[in-house]
Amino acid sequence: MNINWTKERSLAFTRFLTISFLVVAGALIFLIPFITIWYDSVSGKDPIVIVLSVCFYLCDIIAIVALWNLLRLLTNISKQELFTEKNAGCVRVISWCCYGVAAVFAVLTFWRLLALIVAFIAAFVGLILRVVKNMLTAAAEMREENDYTI
Repeated sequence: MNINWTKERSLAFTRFLTISFLVVAGALIFLIPFITIWYDSVSGKDPIVIVLSVCFYLCDIIAIVALWNLLRLLTNISKQELFTEKNAGCVRVISWCCYGVAAVFAVLTFWRLLALIVAFIAAFVGLILRVVKNMLTAAAEMREENDYTI
């Protein structure tokens, strides 16, 4: 089986995955109470259902915002709008969402030390996205200067 993997198919697949993750994030809003109760029953530690639920709800909302901006970014890319301030803005929002998740899990560290790993990873991804955002902003400025050059 040989699939001809083009840029358009790759973009369509990425959009499909993003929409799928949005659906899952929407469904998680209703499943968080069951997940946190299950976690408390198997963790063998002090119960933290309320704290964990609040953290998960906050992270779910942040994830929906990040995924929505990722979908906007992919839509712009499909329109061949690559190096624009709109795209840099989308990446900026996604990076701040990563920092938001990092902050939520940093607070959760007071109850579960393992949350520090998630906080670190989210902050690291946020840092990488800030670099990408800075590159997109610089590329957008260069493109704009080139558009005005004869």
